[in-house]
Amino acid sequence: MYKKEDLKDKKYIRVMFGTTSGANGFEFKENEVNIAENWNPKEKEPDLMGGFNFSVEDKILRYLVRGDTVCDVTVPKDAEIIDCPSESCPHGIFRANKIIISNIRPMTDEIAMDFYIKSNLPEKSYYKSFAGCAVRGYKNTTTAIIKDRVNKDNINIAIAEFEDFVKPGYYWDKKGDENFVNKVREYLYNIKNKNV
Repeated sequence: MYKKEDLKDKKYIRVMFGTTSGANGFEFKENEVNIAENWNPKEKEPDLMGGFNFSVEDKILRYLVRGDTVCDVTVPKDAEIIDCPSESCPHGIFRANKIIISNIRPMTDEIAMDFYIKSNLPEKSYYKSFAGCAVRGYKNTTTAIIKDRVNKDNINIAIAEFEDFVKPGYYWDKKGDENFVNKVREYLYNIKNKNV
């Protein structure tokens, strides 16, 4: 669990589509203070909360589905920052009313694998993570997570989380890799059928 004073030493990361937020279409300016138009930090609903979300290196794996680009995030000293509670990824999403983005680079399978190696997530979150990696086409990372985390004892939960996450919808509109997702699905059901 992160304490607020520990966060100052964490490296903040954000995933998006180029310089555009996948959540609300906000167009970020690199190396400038970006100020949220909507900011209600006491709200619990993300759509009403406003602000800009970002994560940390050991949690970002869970959110790689949210873009094809990764950048570093700096929170200005006068910004407000909150930890957004989540059972699937405690202390994994933070929001602020102001952020600066820098070091924008395309997300790759190699970067995804590095985030996986650094990750510290609840076990169930790894199933959503490999689903998100599959959607984005990070084949080596997807395969590694499945190999390391999925077995006969948890295959039904892994499949349920995967299917819940890869339903057609929002992220398919953002260059999702449906062919690879289908191959992953087939592989998971093969694991299940061999263990019945």
